[in-house]
Amino acid sequence: MNDKKTTKKGSYFLLRPSTKDKIQTIADEKNVSQADVITEAIDHYYTDRDEKYVVFKNMISDLMDEKLATIQEKLHRIQVTGNVVDRDTKILLEFMNHYYLINEFKDLITTEKYKTNGMQQAEDLIQKRIHKHRQKKLDYEKRKAQKQQESEA
Repeated sequence: MNDKKTTKKGSYFLLRPSTKDKIQTIADEKNVSQADVITEAIDHYYTDRDEKYVVFKNMISDLMDEKLATIQEKLHRIQVTGNVVDRDTKILLEFMNHYYLINEFKDLITTEKYKTNGMQQAEDLIQKRIHKHRQKKLDYEKRKAQKQQESEA
C-alpha cells in the first residue's frame, strides 16, 4: 500500500467518534495508516460487491436454464408431433394420388361442393378426439399447478 502514496489526494470527512475509533484500532493492529485502512475497506467493499454480483448472475442463469429446459422439452415434443403429422400427410397424399390415378377421375369434388355423410362423421370424430385430448391436457396442467403450489407452501 505504500506504493500508492504518490497517487493519494487529501480529503476531509466528518465521521462519528465510534467509526474513527474503529479505524484507529485497525490501523494499530495492522501497523498501517488510517488512510490505508479506509482504502482497504473500500477495496474490500468493491470486491465483495463484485462477488455478490457474480453469485446473483449465476443464480439468474441457473433459473433461466431450468425454465429453458422445460420450454426446450415442449418444443421438442411439438417438433416430433409436427414430423409425425408431416409424414402421415405425405402418406395420405400418395394414397390419394394413386386412388385418383387408378380410377381415372377427371375432376375433384371438394367438401365445399359436396360433403358425404362419411366425411361429416370423420370430422365429428376428429373434433371429439381433439376436445378429449385438450381436456386431458388441461386436467394434467391443473394437477401439476396444484402439486407445485402444495410444494411451495
